[in-house]
Amino acid sequence: MRVALFLSIVFFMTSCDKDPGEGGTSSINGEVYKIFTFQNPNTGNWDTSYYQLDAGKDVFIIYSDNQSEIYDDKFETDYNGMYHFEYLRNGNYTIYTYADSTDASNVRYDYPVFRNIKITSSNSIMTAKDFVIEENQ
Repeated sequence: MRVALFLSIVFFMTSCDKDPGEGGTSSINGEVYKIFTFQNPNTGNWDTSYYQLDAGKDVFIIYSDNQSEIYDDKFETDYNGMYHFEYLRNGNYTIYTYADSTDASNVRYDYPVFRNIKITSSNSIMTAKDFVIEENQ
């Protein structure tokens, strides 16, 4: 009887591993900003300007490290380009946003920019590497 009870407790404890997702005490936050590269008409040199994005840039989170999965949640950046995902459990996460660019033919297009984050302990605040979106003219 004791062996069965012991095995039941061990089975119960090992089956309680939670997958990444909501329900935890950790968070991921970061910033999205833009780099604008242009050729200076006076000097002919290439110059770069940094500026914050307007509010409302979508940042998406996937509750795994598989970039092919559909996103689980999204957050719109605030007026400073900041985003914040909270109440996350330990595990691997993928966050991404879309960068807009212009090719040599002046055709505008979007492409995803990914960041992988691993939360290893509860009550953590993970700061993701900033999303730097480059737009060339």
